[in-house]
Amino acid sequence: MNKFPLIDMLAIFTRYGGVRYPDWRLSYRRDVAQVRSCHSKVQGGVMKSFYTVETKTGDILDLMFNEEELLWSLVPAPGYEGKAIDRVLVYVQRHKHLPSRAHRMVPYRFELLPEEVAKKQYDGTERPLIQRMQPYRFQSGKINSAQVMDIPTRHMENVMVTKELNYVVKTDENRFFHLVYILDQLDWRLMQEVDEEFFFV
Repeated sequence: MNKFPLIDMLAIFTRYGGVRYPDWRLSYRRDVAQVRSCHSKVQGGVMKSFYTVETKTGDILDLMFNEEELLWSLVPAPGYEGKAIDRVLVYVQRHKHLPSRAHRMVPYRFELLPEEVAKKQYDGTERPLIQRMQPYRFQSGKINSAQVMDIPTRHMENVMVTKELNYVVKTDENRFFHLVYILDQLDWRLMQEVDEEFFFV
């Protein structure tokens, strides 16, 4: 797998509501002005990352990311009772030599909304792992920033001690690429460009 190039990725994480075409409800949308602090630690046998972020509307929020479950959540705090986050847009950096794993996953945007609104179409069953995250925009040394317009196929594979999430994406230039996210490495890799007629992953 290491022979395939690492790529920078903007990915969308969703827990409660699916995002077929990326969009954010403006009344709930929050853009991150800065990440004040972040760190990672093992909690209950699971690697988690913790962030304190300041939004452009002035909110100071604590967020948590569960690497194993691909779930972002709002850490409870006074004034935000009954609130939840969803549709989290995250920059996943390809560079590994950073102070912590949390520094590779930078939240850019999310929805902050009442929990009852977030769970309006949620029956309590967690979505499959492959549906909790999807590519939004990516770039590599050979590919300029490419916007993902559609995801014709996706599936997950259990490989040794980790999981690999496979996506075939259609970009804004009508090109198709096979992309893979390696769960325990936080790596997005570009496998190959594929012909539209042969979605074989």
